[in-house]
Amino acid sequence: RQRQMCIIDRYQRRVHGILNNMVEQLDPIMEIEEFEAILKSKQRNVRIIDVCFFKPKDPRNRLAEYQKECIPGAIFMDLDVVADTSTQYPHMLPTEELFVEWMKKKRIRKDDLIICYDHLGFFSTSRAWFTFINFGATNVRLLNGGLQDWKKKGHPTEKDGQGNDFSLLDDDKPDSYLYKKNPNCVVDLKFIHELVPKLHAEHPDTALIDTRSFERFSGKVEEPRPGLRKGCAPGAVNIPFNIVLEADEIKMKNKEELRKIFVDKKIDFNQNLILMCGSGMTACVILFALHRLGAHKLKLYDASYAEYGLIPEPKWEFVKSKAQQSNLFKPCLLYTSPSPRDLSTSRMPSSA
Repeated sequence: RQRQMCIIDRYQRRVHGILNNMVEQLDPIMEIEEFEAILKSKQRNVRIIDVCFFKPKDPRNRLAEYQKECIPGAIFMDLDVVADTSTQYPHMLPTEELFVEWMKKKRIRKDDLIICYDHLGFFSTSRAWFTFINFGATNVRLLNGGLQDWKKKGHPTEKDGQGNDFSLLDDDKPDSYLYKKNPNCVVDLKFIHELVPKLHAEHPDTALIDTRSFERFSGKVEEPRPGLRKGCAPGAVNIPFNIVLEADEIKMKNKEELRKIFVDKKIDFNQNLILMCGSGMTACVILFALHRLGAHKLKLYDASYAEYGLIPEPKWEFVKSKAQQSNLFKPCLLYTSPSPRDLSTSRMPSSA
């Protein structure tokens, strides 16, 4: 029996090694060449999402830009419409009811291959990615370079997604739209206020990462939204979102470059990592980059500085002992496709 157990153990280790190698090859980023091949294959389970979104001072109309030019077959997703509009903060995650309604209307099923792109290159797609996986979509990837790189390489565009033919879809299964919101992927202001003193402990197990520009983070410039105080949450680390993008901000850097960035910033991938920015948009860029590198204890402060800079800070007493830290963190394991590593270690969440 002991010999049998040794054989089984060696077999399991070998299988896990193979699975781990497979995982390392998976990347939620998709390059233009792979995307072009998928389009040519005419797969029925592919949904292309145009996440056209511009920076606050850009006057262009998102829907009009999509209608003027998009990748063939693309479905338009307005992050300010597929959102919780009952709050004063912009593009907050939608309610489960609203999200399911939109997904049914657009015939985007839970197990479809969802490929997102935007018009700036790499700005809003990661926010769409986070939204989809937060509700349980299992295979979401981002087109590196977006519409700009697609056009630069001579590929065709069309108007208003005319190539999208839902009649080609097979009949939906009963659970095709069984989306469930995962409450463990986001945090609120109360969580941040309770977290800040613990960031000053001797060995904090959590890092708060602010992805706004250094000028905004350090309070050297005014916030673009009126009524917000300047500065940052005490104890936060500043990693501007564009540091993980190439110089033209159209594409995200490769994994080796990303890893060096976070190592230089002394980010521990085993820590609990909370991401925030101005309104929950560009924080998802850094969150996505960390996810690519295997970090799995990730959460988003959805309202971010749009809320934090508006509400007065409490009077904190900063603790020095790690023992005084409370267990605030329930890991949210993010993924973009059913991961062999998660299957082998039984860590896959049921609703993210």
